[in-house]
Amino acid sequence: MTRPLTTLEGVTVGYGAGPVLHDVSLEVRAGQAWAVLGPNGAGKTTLARVAAGLLAPEQGRVTVGDLPSTAAPAALATRVAWVPQQAPEGLAFTALEVALMGRAPHLGPLGLTSARDEQLARDALAAFDVVALADRPVSALSGGERRRVFLARALAQAAPLLVLDEPTAFLDVRHQVETLHLVRQRVSDALGVMAVLHDVSLASRFATHVALLSAGRVVAQGPAREVLSTARLSEVYGITMEQTGEHAFQPRWPA
Repeated sequence: MTRPLTTLEGVTVGYGAGPVLHDVSLEVRAGQAWAVLGPNGAGKTTLARVAAGLLAPEQGRVTVGDLPSTAAPAALATRVAWVPQQAPEGLAFTALEVALMGRAPHLGPLGLTSARDEQLARDALAAFDVVALADRPVSALSGGERRRVFLARALAQAAPLLVLDEPTAFLDVRHQVETLHLVRQRVSDALGVMAVLHDVSLASRFATHVALLSAGRVVAQGPAREVLSTARLSEVYGITMEQTGEHAFQPRWPA
C-alpha cells in the first residue's frame, strides 16, 4: 500500500465563531485523486487548508507526510504544494518567475536557481499549456491564465501532494476539463492530489476518491463510485439529483 501524504485524525477547527469542521478523519495516499465536494459553506476550503498544514486544528492531529502540521513551513513545502482559490493579482513577475517560485524549498541558503530549476519551471508551464506566456507579466494575464501559471508553480515544487482549492475557477469549459485531466495524469505511486471542486460531473471523472461534506462534517468518504450516489447527493445538496451517464450528474429542475 502506498504511503499516506496527509492524515487528519479527529480534526475540529474553526475561526473563532464556532467550529467549521467537526471531528474529521481522512487520509490521502499517493496514487489517489481526492475531490472535496459539498454545498457552499460546508467547510471544503477549510478542510483543504487543514490537509495542507496551513491551518492548525483546535482538536485532533494532522500529519503531512512524515511531519506534524506544526513543522516549519519550509519543511512542509517539500511535502505539499498549495494552490489557493484565487491567484494574486498585480504581481510584478513573469509567468516563468512565478513558476520558479515553486523551486524555493529546494534551493540553497542563497536562494539561487540553476539551469535545472529553470527547466523544471518551463516543463511545468508546458504541462499546463502556458509555456508561451513564460516571459509575460502575470498582471497582464487573464484570470484563467494566472490560475494555470500557479498550478504550474505547484507542479514545479515537486511535492508529493498537491492541494488545490477550486482549480477550475475562472476557466472556460474546455480548460476546466483539460486542467483536471492534466492534474489527474500526474497522479502516481509518488504523487497524490486533493482538489476542492463544485461540479459533481467533473469530480466524478477526475477523482478516484471523494469526501462529501455537509455543515462541516464528512458525511461520506471513499472511492468515488461508492460515494457519488444520487440519493446521497440529493440529500447533501437539498435538490433532486439525477445520473444521466457514467460520470454525469445534474439537478432535476423544480416543476
